[in-house]
Amino acid sequence: MSHQTGIEASDELNELFGRLSSSNIRAIKVSILDDKLQATSTADASGDWKDDYDRCVLPMLEEKESTYVLYRLDSKNDQGYEWVFILYNPDFAPVRHKMVYAATLSTLKQEFGGGGRFAHELFGTAISDVNYSGYKKHLEAKDAPAPLTAEEFERELVLEAEAEARTQINTTSKSSQLVGLNFPMSAEAIQSVEQLCSKKIQYCSLSIDVKKEEINLADSARSLEAGELASRVPDDAPRYHFYLYKHTYESDYMESIVFVYSCPGYKSTIRERMLYSSCKAALTDSVEQQYSVEIDKKIEVENSKDVGDEDWLMDQVHPAKIVFKQKFARPQPPGGRRRAGK
Repeated sequence: MSHQTGIEASDELNELFGRLSSSNIRAIKVSILDDKLQATSTADASGDWKDDYDRCVLPMLEEKESTYVLYRLDSKNDQGYEWVFILYNPDFAPVRHKMVYAATLSTLKQEFGGGGRFAHELFGTAISDVNYSGYKKHLEAKDAPAPLTAEEFERELVLEAEAEARTQINTTSKSSQLVGLNFPMSAEAIQSVEQLCSKKIQYCSLSIDVKKEEINLADSARSLEAGELASRVPDDAPRYHFYLYKHTYESDYMESIVFVYSCPGYKSTIRERMLYSSCKAALTDSVEQQYSVEIDKKIEVENSKDVGDEDWLMDQVHPAKIVFKQKFARPQPPGGRRRAGK
């Protein structure tokens, strides 16, 4: 089974899922703890599902905590009781937590036995979205626009994370890490970026340690030919690349800083893609502001095949100018031309 974030159900949660058919459990709160999906609380049925809903669900929701709630209805299908799958991602929860919960929801649904068990799915950022009143509105909204898919939900969180990262940039202080980043940078990563900005080295690449939530140095080179850049781009993991492009353009010698964000789509997890995407804007902004440099070109590629030779890099940094030639316009004949003999 594929786990897109590397997070799996704990043994205790799987055991709980295995005995649901013989239990009186009405609701299950599932949280991500220690990189595992774990049941953190349950509630038993005492009436019908409508009477039990708010009594069971609301105590499981906290203002600043992302969580899943699995709520059992009284109706059945071929797989047994039908359930409501709730992803509660409150506005005040940390953005990174919201992204991880959004990226892991497909794993939880698979562990629970497939989507056939779920009569409905609710995504909410406020309690009013997922309480009984909110669930009734969901049932009544047949003519309303379709709810966000998981992929659309993840994309919105990425945009939210990028916006939050930009607002955190602080240019008034300089400490042991680049300020304004979601994740701290290791000393080696900071040193390498400083050396590139001061033109002591020509290339460095950075990686994110997803578990430690830290940006580390992945690779560096004192000198690197433009045609060799593709060889430094891995095809199985995202990277941030900084390259000092030394070249001559229109008879002028130039040294341009190029930033390349490489992210292989299907060979990296959703969590990696979201974390790298959410950090890149803050990273480049911080480098420019903290070291008083300008990143001349920012490029996004999927893998090494998207990185070409020196001609490709030259076209990226100095795109061809499109010149529009004005068509020859035939002059209008004089309006006051006299006729012969007059």
